[in-house]
Amino acid sequence: MPVNKTYEKYIHEILDEVQKLEDRDERIAYLKKEGNTFAIKSLLQLAYNDKITFDLPKGKPPFTPCPEGREPTSINKAFRNLSKFCPSSRLNRLKKEQDFIRLLEVITPTDADLLCAAKDGTLVRVNNKAYSKITKSLVEATFPNLLK
Repeated sequence: MPVNKTYEKYIHEILDEVQKLEDRDERIAYLKKEGNTFAIKSLLQLAYNDKITFDLPKGKPPFTPCPEGREPTSINKAFRNLSKFCPSSRLNRLKKEQDFIRLLEVITPTDADLLCAAKDGTLVRVNNKAYSKITKSLVEATFPNLLK
């Protein structure tokens, strides 16, 4: 019997689609439908909730991107332990940095860039790609309790 495996969209695929939409209401509807995942919400919280920070240096650390041809780790699986990078985590800073680099190496390179940008509090410009329509205001309108 064939297995019905559903395709899990990558974060950048969803955000690219949101960015393409001209109408704000369409962006909200699309983000509610396609972005209602743990990974997307975690990324948006990290980017736009001032109360959430990572105990990591600013910028993108040196890492080896997930090689082409190798299946990246499921983004929801990869993001399930993000709390270990917060200041309240018992891990020492060096271990946090090492684990963060390992995380970046098992997700798609574009999603790794997005995670680094969100860690630094923005999604507006990632690798010269503008996500100017994915603002804090849009996130608050889409997921009203997410940034509280």
